[in-house]
Amino acid sequence: MKWPGVITKIHPSRKTWRRAISQRLPLFNDNASPARAAPARKDNDMTEQQHDESKLERVIRKIKRCLALSKSSNENEAATAMRQAQALMREYRLTELDVRLSDVDEVQSEKSRANRRPTWDRHLSGIVAKVFGCRPLSYRHWCDASGRMVERALIVGVTPAPQIAMYAYETLLAKLTQARREYVAQVRSGKSRSTYSPETAGDHFAIAWVSVVHSKIQELVPRGEEDPAIEQRSTGRDLVQVESQDNALIEQYLAGREIGKQRKARPLELDMAAQIAGMLAGHKVQLHPGLATGRETQMQLSGA
Repeated sequence: MKWPGVITKIHPSRKTWRRAISQRLPLFNDNASPARAAPARKDNDMTEQQHDESKLERVIRKIKRCLALSKSSNENEAATAMRQAQALMREYRLTELDVRLSDVDEVQSEKSRANRRPTWDRHLSGIVAKVFGCRPLSYRHWCDASGRMVERALIVGVTPAPQIAMYAYETLLAKLTQARREYVAQVRSGKSRSTYSPETAGDHFAIAWVSVVHSKIQELVPRGEEDPAIEQRSTGRDLVQVESQDNALIEQYLAGREIGKQRKARPLELDMAAQIAGMLAGHKVQLHPGLATGRETQMQLSGA
């Protein structure tokens, strides 16, 4: 299995991305000479800039509504909506790709580590992101609060998928971290036996835990052939096409970022006792779909 790549250059936020569209400037202007650097903005300049970004967001939302109406069965209504969308795109120098890319978002985990994220942590974020049709990455950057380099999970996808995926990942991570801590304590106290050190045994426990929970997450996310409501609106081919389009948008969004190559996981010979303990603990985890709010879905956990 390949682990997520590591982003070594700071990602621009969605706000920075929208500003780049409005100004038609590159996201990373590393080659600008000091002589050409923009002067410091005053407060009124910043306010004007914020207004421009807010206006751009409203324009993009209006274009999206027009594009949706352009698919109407009423030919006159569809033609009028398409003309309005095209006029707005010309006026604000937006392309159809700009409009579609506005749906792509990146979400950083609140949990950071001073060292490289362990294998089981990367494995967890990887499977969760992929189940929700997102791209899992590790984001390494300087943290002013701690005064050192840190690494955290980052998930990129078409909204609202990355937000849902990050919520699921962080919820599962908290549960897994607690279960691993308890198992390590058992190994240290001699209640659980292992031929490895307590920390290594804990890693093996966590890897097995993730492998079991993976199937539970897949069962939780509805697919076209499993959800009658989805099946009535689309076919399996439609779903594949949507996933392909989303993947293309994600790749376009990440184009130009400095992303390290994915590393192949080295084969691990797991401690049998730790593996069994991790699988048993994973089987006890119960995932419950929460009440849906719009397109958002929440998850609750119970069990060990």
